[in-house]
Amino acid sequence: MKSWLYSILFGLLLSSNAFAAYVAVLETVADERAKDSVSLPDRQYLTNVLREQAVKELPATQNYTIMTRDNINAMLPPGIVLEECEGSCLAETGRNISADYICQARVGRFGGMLTMTAELYETAGNKLIASFNGRGADVNELLEIIEQKSSEFFRSVREVNETANATATAEPVVADTAKPVAQEAPAEETKPAKPEPVATVEAPKDNSVAQAGESIPTNIEAKGGGAGRWIFLGVGTAAAVTGGILAYIGNKKAKDAAEDGGDGYSDSDLLDNRKKAESGQTMRGIGIAVMAVGVVGIGVSFFF
Repeated sequence: MKSWLYSILFGLLLSSNAFAAYVAVLETVADERAKDSVSLPDRQYLTNVLREQAVKELPATQNYTIMTRDNINAMLPPGIVLEECEGSCLAETGRNISADYICQARVGRFGGMLTMTAELYETAGNKLIASFNGRGADVNELLEIIEQKSSEFFRSVREVNETANATATAEPVVADTAKPVAQEAPAEETKPAKPEPVATVEAPKDNSVAQAGESIPTNIEAKGGGAGRWIFLGVGTAAAVTGGILAYIGNKKAKDAAEDGGDGYSDSDLLDNRKKAESGQTMRGIGIAVMAVGVVGIGVSFFF
């Protein structure tokens, strides 16, 4: 029975890490002083190479989804001017298109050289998790900068994800709330020992009373501990399974909405897709939280 329950617990912990992380690579933009030197087709090619590097470092086999240009354009809110969007604006744009991580490269000028700056944000917390800078005489040297630095740049997404997953997995193990339950038993066992001085004065009667008194708390504790274990185990398992189902449905809903879109869709359809994606992400978050609570409940049951 215990081995079966441990298998369920281990499977639920693994499933919480199985949901895809969406990464958006926005079009490379250029400042006014650099637009004449780096044409729109050149900037699009730089974006393609940057996106290619993201696919290499964050493969689909490890549950990463690199959003396509069509998906991003279809879900961008109306009125967004990417050339004017930096910092927290990028993170907000990422949330609007249901991306977990978002990055963008920007071309500018410093002295007589072209410059390249790229930033990568975690959209949920508005956190800048990686960036790189470089400069060159022409677009070919900017391309070399991307090829040299983008691998480590996108690797930070995997490191952040692994850290978050490790923290989430460790939380159910550190069940501090279960410690007082385990410490209550010795306190109760010391109470029957108090009549022992009386037993030394009135030998036969007090001795028999003391023996009867010692057996009663032991039986009560055994019954109470068993009931508590099954209550926590039942509620925890139900919550974990329910949370897993909610997280799976929400993740699938967000993924389908993110992949559905492109040319030929009306503004109302695109807005509806964006709302579905946001709703799916919310459901996924709730499901993972409920599943984590369930896992804690299952873990606490083994302390009884």
